[in-house]
Amino acid sequence: MSAATSSGQWTRPPCAARSGGVVELTASHGPPSFSMSLPGAPTSVAVARRDLRQWLVGNGVLDRLLEDVVLCANEAVTNAIEHGYGGGSDGSDAVVQLSVQLVAGAVLVTVVDHGEWRPAQAGLGVAHGWGLPLIKSISDTMDLTHSAGRTVLTARLRRGT
Repeated sequence: MSAATSSGQWTRPPCAARSGGVVELTASHGPPSFSMSLPGAPTSVAVARRDLRQWLVGNGVLDRLLEDVVLCANEAVTNAIEHGYGGGSDGSDAVVQLSVQLVAGAVLVTVVDHGEWRPAQAGLGVAHGWGLPLIKSISDTMDLTHSAGRTVLTARLRRGT
């Protein structure tokens, strides 16, 4: 179970710290939101999927939208690790921020990294190149910006579709 802090923030139990992620959930002020800081290591992707799925279900996001939001976050976090931090990092200096917000009629997914952007390899292949096209295909809008030493991906997925 999660526990409330004195500031109204929700935090994961100690097992979340062992898995490398820290989750903060806002309570009753504005739309429900999920925020997770992850080490920029490949093992973080599974932690993000698990914790996000649990939060979404707890907030009534189900069925296809649930699967699409988790897939979108999975691909965006993977891209941040692969292209921002080279994919081989042990995560010690690399951090990926995953935020999800439930707003009127939509779910917003934002992933931020402060790594050095590495362009995608040329063309689509068996093992690479599918993340951004996949996110674009399941979201209503997707924005990707690189500036001031950080990369921000924001996707909006419509609720009720």
